[in-house]
Amino acid sequence: MAPLLTLDALLFHMIGGQMKRFAKARKDLLVAVNEIVRHMFDEIDYILEGKNAERFATLYSHGSSGVNSEASTSIKVPKVYWNYTCKTILTLEWIDGIKLTDAERISKANLNRKRMIDEGLYCSLRQLLEEGFFHADPHPGNLVATEGGSLAYFDFGMMGDIPRHYRVGLIQMVCKTVFLTFSPFNS
Repeated sequence: MAPLLTLDALLFHMIGGQMKRFAKARKDLLVAVNEIVRHMFDEIDYILEGKNAERFATLYSHGSSGVNSEASTSIKVPKVYWNYTCKTILTLEWIDGIKLTDAERISKANLNRKRMIDEGLYCSLRQLLEEGFFHADPHPGNLVATEGGSLAYFDFGMMGDIPRHYRVGLIQMVCKTVFLTFSPFNS
Protein backbone atom coordinates (compact mmCIF):
# COMPACT_ATOMS: atom_id res chain seq x y z
CA MET A 1 0.00 0.00 0.00
CA ALA A 2 2.78 2.47 0.92
CA PRO A 3 4.50 2.25 -2.52
CA LEU A 4 1.20 3.11 -4.23
CA LEU A 5 0.66 6.06 -1.89
CA THR A 6 4.20 7.25 -2.58
CA LEU A 7 3.42 7.22 -6.30
CA ASP A 8 0.13 9.02 -5.64
CA ALA A 9 1.99 11.62 -3.56
CA LEU A 10 4.46 12.22 -6.39
CA LEU A 11 1.58 12.61 -8.85
CA PHE A 12 -0.18 15.07 -6.52
CA HIS A 13 2.99 17.17 -6.33
CA MET A 14 3.43 17.12 -10.11
CA ILE A 15 -0.21 18.07 -10.73
CA GLY A 16 -0.08 20.74 -7.99
CA GLY A 17 3.04 22.22 -9.53
CA GLN A 18 1.46 22.33 -12.98
CA MET A 19 -1.77 23.85 -11.68
CA LYS A 20 0.22 26.49 -9.86
CA ARG A 21 2.10 27.30 -13.08
CA PHE A 22 -0.91 27.60 -15.37
CA ALA A 23 -3.67 28.74 -13.06
CA LYS A 24 -3.82 31.82 -10.92
CA ALA A 25 -3.26 29.54 -7.96
CA ARG A 26 -1.80 30.90 -4.79
CA LYS A 27 1.52 29.65 -3.51
CA ASP A 28 -0.44 27.86 -0.77
CA LEU A 29 -1.45 25.17 -3.28
CA LEU A 30 1.65 23.04 -2.66
CA VAL A 31 1.19 23.48 1.09
CA ALA A 32 -2.33 22.06 0.67
CA VAL A 33 -0.98 19.19 -1.45
CA ASN A 34 1.62 18.42 1.24
CA GLU A 35 -1.12 18.36 3.89
CA ILE A 36 -3.24 15.96 1.81
CA VAL A 37 -0.26 13.68 1.27
CA ARG A 38 0.61 13.71 4.99
CA HIS A 39 -2.95 12.67 5.85
CA MET A 40 -2.86 9.92 3.23
CA PHE A 41 0.12 8.32 4.98
CA ASP A 42 -1.41 8.87 8.42
CA GLU A 43 -4.52 6.98 7.26
CA ILE A 44 -2.52 3.77 6.71
CA ASP A 45 -0.50 3.95 9.95
CA TYR A 46 -2.58 1.86 12.35
CA ILE A 47 -0.26 2.48 15.31
CA LEU A 48 -0.98 6.20 14.92
CA GLU A 49 -4.70 5.50 14.48
CA GLY A 50 -4.73 3.44 17.68
CA LYS A 51 -2.98 6.24 19.58
CA ASN A 52 -5.50 8.72 18.14
CA ALA A 53 -8.38 6.49 19.30
CA GLU A 54 -6.96 6.33 22.82
CA ARG A 55 -6.38 10.10 22.95
CA PHE A 56 -9.93 10.72 21.68
CA ALA A 57 -11.32 8.32 24.30
CA THR A 58 -9.36 10.02 27.08
CA LEU A 59 -10.65 13.45 26.08
CA TYR A 60 -14.27 12.71 25.14
CA SER A 61 -15.39 9.25 26.25
CA HIS A 62 -16.92 9.65 29.69
CA GLY A 63 -20.17 8.96 31.45
CA SER A 64 -21.06 12.51 32.31
CA SER A 65 -20.77 15.31 29.81
CA GLY A 66 -21.97 18.84 30.26
CA VAL A 67 -25.30 17.89 28.72
CA ASN A 68 -28.00 17.11 31.30
CA SER A 69 -25.58 14.99 33.32
CA GLU A 70 -28.15 12.94 35.26
CA ALA A 71 -29.54 11.50 32.01
CA SER A 72 -26.58 12.00 29.72
CA THR A 73 -25.41 9.45 27.23
CA SER A 74 -21.72 8.99 26.76
CA ILE A 75 -19.32 8.93 23.87
CA LYS A 76 -17.99 5.45 23.15
CA VAL A 77 -14.64 4.69 21.54
CA PRO A 78 -13.55 1.12 20.83
CA LYS A 79 -10.70 -0.16 23.00
CA VAL A 80 -7.43 -0.80 21.13
CA TYR A 81 -5.99 -4.31 21.56
CA TRP A 82 -2.29 -3.46 21.32
CA ASN A 83 -1.15 -7.10 21.53
CA TYR A 84 -2.86 -7.71 18.17
CA THR A 85 -2.08 -4.35 16.53
CA CYS A 86 0.86 -3.33 14.35
CA LYS A 87 1.53 -0.70 11.70
CA THR A 88 -0.60 -2.60 9.15
CA ILE A 89 -3.27 -4.17 11.42
CA LEU A 90 -5.53 -2.40 13.90
CA THR A 91 -7.52 -4.58 16.29
CA LEU A 92 -10.37 -2.86 18.13
CA GLU A 93 -13.18 -3.80 20.46
CA TRP A 94 -16.43 -4.57 18.66
CA ILE A 95 -19.21 -2.06 19.37
CA ASP A 96 -22.68 -2.83 18.01
CA GLY A 97 -24.41 0.22 16.63
CA ILE A 98 -27.28 1.63 14.64
CA LYS A 99 -26.51 3.87 11.71
CA LEU A 100 -27.59 7.42 12.49
CA THR A 101 -29.38 7.49 9.14
CA ASP A 102 -31.56 4.48 10.11
CA ALA A 103 -34.53 6.34 11.65
CA GLU A 104 -36.65 3.18 11.85
CA ARG A 105 -34.12 1.24 13.96
CA ILE A 106 -33.45 4.27 16.16
CA SER A 107 -37.21 4.55 16.80
CA LYS A 108 -37.52 0.79 17.50
CA ALA A 109 -34.64 1.03 19.98
CA ASN A 110 -36.56 3.86 21.68
CA LEU A 111 -33.51 6.14 21.64
CA ASN A 112 -33.77 9.78 22.64
CA ARG A 113 -32.77 11.55 19.42
CA LYS A 114 -32.64 15.00 20.99
CA ARG A 115 -30.29 13.81 23.72
CA MET A 116 -28.04 12.10 21.15
CA ILE A 117 -27.98 15.26 19.01
CA ASP A 118 -27.15 17.35 22.09
CA GLU A 119 -24.40 14.91 23.06
CA GLY A 120 -22.95 14.90 19.53
CA LEU A 121 -23.07 18.69 19.31
CA TYR A 122 -21.49 19.07 22.75
CA CYS A 123 -18.71 16.62 21.83
CA SER A 124 -18.11 18.42 18.50
CA LEU A 125 -17.91 21.82 20.18
CA ARG A 126 -15.50 20.45 22.79
CA GLN A 127 -13.36 19.05 19.98
CA LEU A 128 -13.26 22.30 18.01
CA LEU A 129 -13.30 24.94 20.74
CA GLU A 130 -12.06 23.45 24.01
CA GLU A 131 -9.55 20.65 23.37
CA GLY A 132 -8.60 21.31 19.75
CA PHE A 133 -8.15 17.60 18.94
CA PHE A 134 -10.92 16.68 16.52
CA HIS A 135 -12.23 13.80 14.44
CA ALA A 136 -11.82 15.03 10.87
CA ASP A 137 -14.04 12.39 9.22
CA PRO A 138 -17.32 12.10 11.22
CA HIS A 139 -19.62 10.70 8.51
CA PRO A 140 -22.45 8.16 9.16
CA GLY A 141 -20.06 5.23 8.62
CA ASN A 142 -17.80 6.45 11.43
CA LEU A 143 -20.43 7.42 13.99
CA VAL A 144 -23.28 5.19 15.24
CA ALA A 145 -25.84 5.05 18.04
CA THR A 146 -25.60 2.17 20.49
CA GLU A 147 -28.66 0.35 21.85
CA GLY A 148 -28.06 2.18 25.14
CA GLY A 149 -28.26 5.59 23.46
CA SER A 150 -24.55 6.40 23.38
CA LEU A 151 -22.71 7.70 20.34
CA ALA A 152 -19.79 5.55 19.19
CA TYR A 153 -16.99 6.98 17.05
CA PHE A 154 -14.82 4.89 14.71
CA ASP A 155 -11.92 5.45 12.28
CA PHE A 156 -9.35 7.68 13.93
CA GLY A 157 -6.97 7.81 10.97
CA MET A 158 -7.84 11.37 10.03
CA MET A 159 -7.63 13.64 13.06
CA GLY A 160 -6.76 17.29 13.43
CA ASP A 161 -5.28 19.61 16.03
CA ILE A 162 -6.37 23.23 16.32
CA PRO A 163 -3.83 25.45 18.10
CA ARG A 164 -5.10 27.37 21.13
CA HIS A 165 -4.88 30.80 19.47
CA TYR A 166 -7.12 29.58 16.61
CA ARG A 167 -9.61 28.14 19.11
CA VAL A 168 -9.72 31.49 20.93
CA GLY A 169 -10.35 33.21 17.58
CA LEU A 170 -13.16 30.75 16.76
CA ILE A 171 -14.78 31.37 20.14
CA GLN A 172 -14.56 35.15 19.67
CA MET A 173 -16.07 34.84 16.18
CA VAL A 174 -18.96 32.69 17.46
CA CYS A 175 -19.62 35.09 20.35
CA LYS A 176 -19.61 38.12 18.08
CA THR A 177 -21.91 36.40 15.58
CA VAL A 178 -24.37 35.43 18.33
CA PHE A 179 -24.24 38.93 19.84
CA LEU A 180 -24.81 40.62 16.47
CA THR A 181 -27.56 38.20 15.50
CA PHE A 182 -29.52 38.22 18.75
CA SER A 183 -28.66 41.60 20.26
CA PRO A 184 -31.68 43.78 21.15
CA PHE A 185 -29.51 46.78 20.20
CA ASN A 186 -29.08 45.51 16.66
CA SER A 187 -32.17 46.58 14.71
